[in-house]
Amino acid sequence: MAKSGFRHATHASRKKSLRISMYLMILIIVISAVVYVAVDRSAGLFRERTENVRNVISISDLWDEGRYAEVVAIAEDRLAGDPMDRDALLFAGYSRFFLAISRLSAEERNVDLDAAVRHLRLLKARGGTPHPERVDYVLGKAYLLKGTYWADQAIYYLQASLDAGYQSEDSYEFIGRAYSQLGDIENALHWYELAAETHPTDRLLITLGEEAFKLGLYDDAAEYYRLSINGTKDESLKKRGLSQLGQLYYDVGNYTMARGVLESLVSMETGNQDYQFLLGETYHELGMDREARSAWLAVTRINPRHIGALHRLYD
Repeated sequence: MAKSGFRHATHASRKKSLRISMYLMILIIVISAVVYVAVDRSAGLFRERTENVRNVISISDLWDEGRYAEVVAIAEDRLAGDPMDRDALLFAGYSRFFLAISRLSAEERNVDLDAAVRHLRLLKARGGTPHPERVDYVLGKAYLLKGTYWADQAIYYLQASLDAGYQSEDSYEFIGRAYSQLGDIENALHWYELAAETHPTDRLLITLGEEAFKLGLYDDAAEYYRLSINGTKDESLKKRGLSQLGQLYYDVGNYTMARGVLESLVSMETGNQDYQFLLGETYHELGMDREARSAWLAVTRINPRHIGALHRLYD
């Protein structure tokens, strides 16, 4: 009897131990599952955050490297999900503008300009943009590049940028261009002169000469042309300046000065029929008939059907 009772007690103890072991196993499995899910979720969140960080770094790096088409692709993809994303609007607007100014096709340029304006206008409407005056500056330049019909908008945004305290090297010049497109020569000349006070580039000086000439300010125009001619290293720009200056002197009847300028111009480009013909006309006005005839003959060798030269030689 004693042995039987002992065996029963031992059997009961083993069953209890087995149940405890099973409970412990189930508990371990449950805990492991919970830990796995937590770790997996944390890893997922980490990966998501990492991807987001990489995306921000990526678009910044692409921008710094001037890879504007790729910046546009990323930014506009983000805007498809969140049309009011401030950073995406900023990146997309600026990148579209820089793409536009590099386009050879007018159609592609206009598509980019329209997109740049759309993104930047929406960015301004959204508010909360750091340095909004720079957004106005880019908007003004974008409108100017869109053409004459948008010149008033270009003036509005470029002026707003200046009023807010932002002045780029070409701010005054672009306002001058906008007024010139509108046919407001006096205001155009005013803004060009302001630009020349700080950044008198050779191209700007020629433009000043052209605007002054339109207003009949011939002495000022001649001075601007001379400054550009003497200061430029660009031969094509120098020819343009000499051509404008020679025509100016001829138009105002200063044939002696016109002769010197046109002779320099012809020596630079002997095969240009327009330069040769105007030089012949200048010789004629100075009573230098032999030199005039020689110049007109040179014109007919360049273009045997040049009507002006043929009339001078045979009428």
